[in-house]
Amino acid sequence: MDFDLITTALKKGFDTFVQNIVAYIVGIILVFIGSIFIITSAPLMYSLYYMVLKGTRGEKVEIKDILYGFSSLSVFIRAWIGVIAVALVPFVISFIFSFVSTILVMISSSLAILVTLLSLVLMIVLIIFAIFIYFSLYIYVMTPSENIIYAIKESISIGKANIIMVLLTMIIASICSIFWITYPLGMLFAAYMLKELKPDLKDNSGL
Repeated sequence: MDFDLITTALKKGFDTFVQNIVAYIVGIILVFIGSIFIITSAPLMYSLYYMVLKGTRGEKVEIKDILYGFSSLSVFIRAWIGVIAVALVPFVISFIFSFVSTILVMISSSLAILVTLLSLVLMIVLIIFAIFIYFSLYIYVMTPSENIIYAIKESISIGKANIIMVLLTMIIASICSIFWITYPLGMLFAAYMLKELKPDLKDNSGL
């Protein structure tokens, strides 16, 4: 396990964040405000990923980049497809668990222990799923000519080959994002880690 990758990605992420701090702060504020209105949430999040990747390419990030998800109808639709696809599986898993748990409790209150065990299993399943799809949206934005299935498959392959590094990336990115205003910093760190773990993956998000 090469921990130099982590320290390098952290340094690059911090430097990129500082160099474009105004654009990233304004961007994350607009994402939080725009998320109030459901229809704008996915395009704004897609735009934030675009801003993060633009920064990792060494390009100057601008405030107007937060509107990238609205640049055309195809990009707008693509943003929604990506967000829905990534969120759909954990939603379905959680829904099935809630349904099964309700039925079990209705059958007998003595099955509460079984429900608790199922909750533990659900948590483990969701954590594993999160590890494998963690880089999906990054890859999806990086590869505008590919669909979300391609992005998910690539993310899964990275997770299989580097499960510990991906888990550490998730944890450190979460710590970097502990203050909502530094959320882009956590995303930058993760983006740099992705490019270290999958160096042959082309970043075509700027094309």
